[in-house]
Amino acid sequence: MNRLVRYFLASAVVMALAVGVYLIARSSDAVPASAAPGTSTTKTSIPVTMTGFYLAVGASSSLGFQPTGIVHHNGRRTPDGYANDLVLLEGYQGVALTLDQIGCPGETVQTILETKVADHCYTLPQTQMTQAVAFLKSNQSSAGVVTVDLGFNNIRLCLWPIVVNEGCVNQAIAAAQVDMPKVLKELKNAAGPRVRFVGLEYYDPFLSRYLKGAAGSADATASLVAMDRLNALLGQVYRAAGVLVANVPALFQNDVTTRVPAPGGGVIPENVVQACATTWMCYSAPFGPDDHPNDAGYALIAQAIAAVLPKSW
Repeated sequence: MNRLVRYFLASAVVMALAVGVYLIARSSDAVPASAAPGTSTTKTSIPVTMTGFYLAVGASSSLGFQPTGIVHHNGRRTPDGYANDLVLLEGYQGVALTLDQIGCPGETVQTILETKVADHCYTLPQTQMTQAVAFLKSNQSSAGVVTVDLGFNNIRLCLWPIVVNEGCVNQAIAAAQVDMPKVLKELKNAAGPRVRFVGLEYYDPFLSRYLKGAAGSADATASLVAMDRLNALLGQVYRAAGVLVANVPALFQNDVTTRVPAPGGGVIPENVVQACATTWMCYSAPFGPDDHPNDAGYALIAQAIAAVLPKSW
């Protein structure tokens, strides 16, 4: 099994190189992705045909979180998340987006609506939602993109670190069905007519459990069923609200169960290979297991968002 893990870690390197070719924006004539919020990271040699803002709403992945390897503090914001990558991708289309990331690690569909209980990111009466609404109202005449990355944390504790809890999954999905429309309505009511909203569906990092033997295989299958249910609900709610849907699961090959050869013999589902290659779940301590995407995974999410944005604004 250790041989399999080493193989998947090598696969992650290969995938990172592949998406690096796609994201050639990290080159010498581009502003670094680590530029401060409020600055454009558009490549200077490409004519700018449109300017606008990019507001990233969500939880830790909206901030590009990745593990640090530091015990008891295994995670930090990075400048290499999907939001940074999307700015670069749009820059190559001549669209200069100014990035504002206001996400809060651990945010759920319910906590973003909370007005009486403070979280660890904001001090009441300020919340991520009040920040988003104020930002959108102050930029109503501007073109822009808003990504909504909420729902994963609703279901996460139902799937990890314990075995899949069906009752918990049912409650989480039911709660998201009630509250996600409220989130979208509040955000859209504050936005101007030139703003495009994109809602994210989710990859399944817990497919990595397949590598833990028969029990792990059954739990990986159960996690995929739960994630597919969440994604179906999110897609339905997004479309009903007139929000574009980023088909992240397709690029992560969530539902591709075709067996592929594994080192040392045997075969493994393709979706398990992808889960290990695009997240930190197959890494051992101190970097893993961690359910956040790695650089390759974030690049795929950015591609899923870019795919539903217009080619010309």
